[in-house]
Amino acid sequence: MSRFRFVVCLFVLLLVVTVSPQVSAEELQVVMITPYGEGVPFGDAAYQGLLDIAEEYSLNVRLIEAREQSEYQPQMRAMADLGYDVIIALHDYFAEDMVVVAQEYPEVFFVLIDSYREADLDNFRSVAIESHQPSFVCGVVAAYATETDHVGFIGGLDHPIIIQFLAGYEAGLHYVNPEIEISIAFSGSFDDPVLGREMALAMLNGGADVIMHAADYTGLGVLRAVREAGKYGIGVDVDQSDVAPGHVLASAIKDVRGAVFYVVEEIVQGDFIPELLVFGPEHGAELIAIPTDISFYQQNPEVLDIVADVIAKISSGEIAVPYTTETR
Repeated sequence: MSRFRFVVCLFVLLLVVTVSPQVSAEELQVVMITPYGEGVPFGDAAYQGLLDIAEEYSLNVRLIEAREQSEYQPQMRAMADLGYDVIIALHDYFAEDMVVVAQEYPEVFFVLIDSYREADLDNFRSVAIESHQPSFVCGVVAAYATETDHVGFIGGLDHPIIIQFLAGYEAGLHYVNPEIEISIAFSGSFDDPVLGREMALAMLNGGADVIMHAADYTGLGVLRAVREAGKYGIGVDVDQSDVAPGHVLASAIKDVRGAVFYVVEEIVQGDFIPELLVFGPEHGAELIAIPTDISFYQQNPEVLDIVADVIAKISSGEIAVPYTTETR
């Protein structure tokens, strides 16, 4: 090779490196956009996952709110214009707006948490965190705990993601006792614990003695109501046993903390895949949290063995948990 050709090739190589920089972990800027403020269990757990990965890899992270849909696209564009490399949004509400903005900023990674939305884009990935399996296990526990054979379920919205909780819970109940009655209601809100308390008290007065919620911040009111009444509740998303100590039988873990860590680590390590990710046990997701020290388990230790058996059967495929139910 002539000296001239060597110099030209070296120049081209340097040019390629210059115009295609690789962002190191220390330089990676990640922002999470939430539709609500701090104090909402799902959102807090998601942000904790971001803080976990930030500590692991020394990332620069930020949390912002966008409460109205009219804010979604402007906020995402503003973050992209400010130089953020990864934009994460929580829930399906952001789906259509995120796909629009992702097309405008192909050099930015867009991650939608808690959604099944797919798009033919190289920089977009949605992450679904399914709840039907942990809810099934919670239904089994509730079936052994109820003394009236009447339980309740309070969801935030009549939405497919919330119906997953109900479907699993109902299937778990009927796995133990097909005759158990279940009262179902939807609050229409994920951030109204006062309403959640009122709805739960009405169910308890109607004969239910175990209530599961899938209503985020509204659900905190549900758990407080069961404590007031001396009954049992079932939490979701994170371990909620501290909300009503002694009165939370279990929590169906929707491991958003682990999911956020997992997908951001993909980006850090250069393994981003622009496809739907269904985050489950095979990715390290937690399924259920049980406060084994409460009186119910002290008096009924065999239920813990039953739970372990049910989890093993779900994992092996012997128990197939439904995603949907016709019950409303």
